[in-house]
Amino acid sequence: MEGEDAFLASLGGDATNDPIETTQPADGDDDDEEDYDPAAPSAPVDAGSLAVPEQPSRSVSRSSQKQTTIGGFVAEESDEDEQEDAQEQTNTDGALALETANTASPNPGALPQSPPAVPVPSQDISSLPVSGDVSSNAHSQSVANGVGVDEAMAGTDTVIEAPVTAPSNGTASASTPIPAERQDLSSAASLPKSRLPNDVVGQLEDRIAEDAKGDVDAWLGLIAHLKARSKFDEVRKVYGRFFEIFPSAGDQWVNYARMELELDDLPRLEAIFNIALLKVQSIDLWNIYLAHIRRRNDIATDTSGQGRQVVSQAYEFVINQVGQDKDSGSLWQDYISFIKSGPGTPGGTGWQDAQKMDLLRKAYQRAVCVPMSAVTSLWKEYDAFEMGLNKMTGRKFLQEKSPAYVTARSSYTALYNITQHLKRGIVPLLPPHPGHQGEEEFLDQADIWQKWIAWEKEDPLVLKDEDAQALQQRILFVYRQAVMALRFYPRIWFDAAQWCYDQNLEADGDSFLDQGLEANPESCLLAFKKADQVERSTSAEEGQDSQVARGKAVRAPYDGVLDHLYKHIELIQRREQTDLAQIEAKYAAMSPDPRDGTPDPAAQEEDDDVVSNTDKPLTKKARKEVEITERRAESLTQTRLTSRVITFVWIALMRAMRRIQGKGKPDDPIPGMRGIFKEARTRGRLMADIHVATALLEHYAYKDPAAPRIFNLGTRLFPEDENVALEHIKFLISTGDSTNARVIFETTVSKITAKPDNVHKARVLFAFFHDWEAKYGELSQVTKIEKRMAELYPDENLASLFAQRFGTVTVAPASFDPCNVLLVLSPSQVRSKSSVQTVIPSIETTEPVPFIPTGYVQSPKRPLEDSDAELPARKLLRGESPLKGAAGRRQQQRQARELGQQSMPSGPKPLPPAVFQLLSVIPPARQWNQTLFDPIKMVDLIRATDMTKARVSSNGGQYGGYGYGR
Repeated sequence: MEGEDAFLASLGGDATNDPIETTQPADGDDDDEEDYDPAAPSAPVDAGSLAVPEQPSRSVSRSSQKQTTIGGFVAEESDEDEQEDAQEQTNTDGALALETANTASPNPGALPQSPPAVPVPSQDISSLPVSGDVSSNAHSQSVANGVGVDEAMAGTDTVIEAPVTAPSNGTASASTPIPAERQDLSSAASLPKSRLPNDVVGQLEDRIAEDAKGDVDAWLGLIAHLKARSKFDEVRKVYGRFFEIFPSAGDQWVNYARMELELDDLPRLEAIFNIALLKVQSIDLWNIYLAHIRRRNDIATDTSGQGRQVVSQAYEFVINQVGQDKDSGSLWQDYISFIKSGPGTPGGTGWQDAQKMDLLRKAYQRAVCVPMSAVTSLWKEYDAFEMGLNKMTGRKFLQEKSPAYVTARSSYTALYNITQHLKRGIVPLLPPHPGHQGEEEFLDQADIWQKWIAWEKEDPLVLKDEDAQALQQRILFVYRQAVMALRFYPRIWFDAAQWCYDQNLEADGDSFLDQGLEANPESCLLAFKKADQVERSTSAEEGQDSQVARGKAVRAPYDGVLDHLYKHIELIQRREQTDLAQIEAKYAAMSPDPRDGTPDPAAQEEDDDVVSNTDKPLTKKARKEVEITERRAESLTQTRLTSRVITFVWIALMRAMRRIQGKGKPDDPIPGMRGIFKEARTRGRLMADIHVATALLEHYAYKDPAAPRIFNLGTRLFPEDENVALEHIKFLISTGDSTNARVIFETTVSKITAKPDNVHKARVLFAFFHDWEAKYGELSQVTKIEKRMAELYPDENLASLFAQRFGTVTVAPASFDPCNVLLVLSPSQVRSKSSVQTVIPSIETTEPVPFIPTGYVQSPKRPLEDSDAELPARKLLRGESPLKGAAGRRQQQRQARELGQQSMPSGPKPLPPAVFQLLSVIPPARQWNQTLFDPIKMVDLIRATDMTKARVSSNGGQYGGYGYGR
């Protein structure tokens, strides 16, 4: 009971539930809880654990250099100054600022001068300094049918290595980019030095320092500017910093490799291959790699055949990596052309002839099963190849692969329709906030990736029954491509990891989560998933040490996201102070406004009958105040959003610790739920939700008397928060304490409605208490609440408010609303809108003789009018022989009546009564609120359906479908 008493004492009282009016504020680490501010900044953290030496920015270093003046203006530094600056900044060149060949140290993964006969990977690609995309297990295995990256490239006498400077004093190396969040808050208000218009590099560096993740244009502009000035060493440094933030930007890796290729710097080019090839999986980068391999192994002058073997192994390795890509058509065509260029003639009698024929057949049979743009042309080549060798055996091979080819061809058509607007290889962008610029474009790209993944999961290539592993690899490949383009979109990382776990690919799932958290350290979604996976994969064991170790492992993802969220709040404050200082400086530089400091006559004379002119321009002081107010409001909104995320991360951590370590107690080796609650209050930046969650955990999990005190604490700290008050009222009512529930209601409502801008927040409290009083209270109380609601909310419908006393809040059809009850008191109330015929017309009624206009039947002796000259030839009616006497007159009268009836066009036939009855029973279309079928889209879907694919699917299991990888 000592721990119980200590925890209750920390909440401001003993184990008894004191009345709300007399409960004192809870005590935390301080003696007086009134000093606790939920919006206070986090408590100081040990500086040694977060100390990171500040990286000297370009702006600082450039300002300290000797400036060159031309005509009295400061010009950009010369190339010599840039080189001296680069030598001074030894550790700021990023992971890819490669050392020169003569200063590099030996690398165990170096490229040998001559490739081995059977290449074996000698260096794990994951150990390279730049992190990239998810690599499958096959990437780290020995390549049996191909060649690895290091092994395929013929090396040089010297070796280059990406420098990684180890910290000497336990701090991060200077080459590690320092996030803006870690800068000292004390310098936030200081404005950056103004740049001259010709200092393009300095301006771009300032933009990058301000927003490294978001300002992609500044990165690309800086790279392009330095390239144009031929400052390639500086370009390499910028690329190194760039790829630390955007390691999956495939197009930029390609541009970097092409730059080194144009400079003929092959060692650095090979270092790029070592780092990026298996991580980025870019077709263009793989093509550059193959071109480099063929350049280093000239098959035209190769007499031993070893060079051709290396190139062949390189092609096999590349095909195994990206051969299933929809854009790999040129890669397959180059591979087949390479095989054709080898010695031997298909169809010959020599061993080289037979070997070449087998290689070509194998390559063709694999290629025609891949849905890609070149599949049709490759099939035609394969058809000519087989029929040119032997028509009988050729028809046999073609018949075996024809179903797979037809499936691949139709699948590519469907895949092209899905991905025709997809942008691959671009620099990943941060997701725009809802309602802001770029949101639709970003969501469109994310939707295309999701559709592609869903299309692969539908198994259009019919692989599930015959080669389930190939199907998994295709889906995994698309997920890897998706997370490259949507690196800062946590949802795609979550989906990829979840799919891997569902397929029992635990290693790949963990890799997706780890790399997703590395790219999005502030993502609570990925942190929750990672913690959930750790908790599920670790077994609960007896003993204190086991609980401590398991709790430490589970809370690691929570601690990571919390640290970044607290730093983000500091960044918001720092940006606010900088922006406010810029606003002050901008208006201070303006000429004085004579209207400032003089009273406004309109404001002095304004009374009930005089209104000031709202169109009058604002003074300089007023404009400045407006900008400052708007900027502070924006910062406050961002801070509240971040604080809300922080609160729910603490809640999730608290619930996890309760499952692992139980109730616990503060400042104990096993802190448990209560220790986390105290830690959260110590760091601050909390919303009222954490008090609600903690109190409900205490109540429902342990039936602990601390729950009322935690609710009291939350109500005192957040007196105008309607949510905590509502949950507090619900809790008190559930425990039978209706008296204190009314006290909380009245106190909170009075404080909220005292401010006109907050009146709307009290509506939820009035609605709940009105419903409760109507069911379980006195009529006088109900009437009083309704009167207060009518005064506060004039738009409230009094009839609906009155009916809520007797209604229910359940959904239809169990709901009851007295305002909408309408009984059927008479059959006239349910009469159909359409009149129903009482006599059923006979369907067998004979059709009358069709009416022919009399104007068209003319005498042949009478000439046609000019307007009728182009009409077809008229046919004359053959009349019956006239009857004599009364019989003839009766016949003429009958014919006249028929002609008179037929002269008026008849409308559509009336519907049968049964149809009218059915239409009267069916509800009107306006009452249908479910999904509606779009007939236009349905017709388009049917029109776009490939019936050939449907016929092939019926026997797809017989012929094997997709044959890639066999």
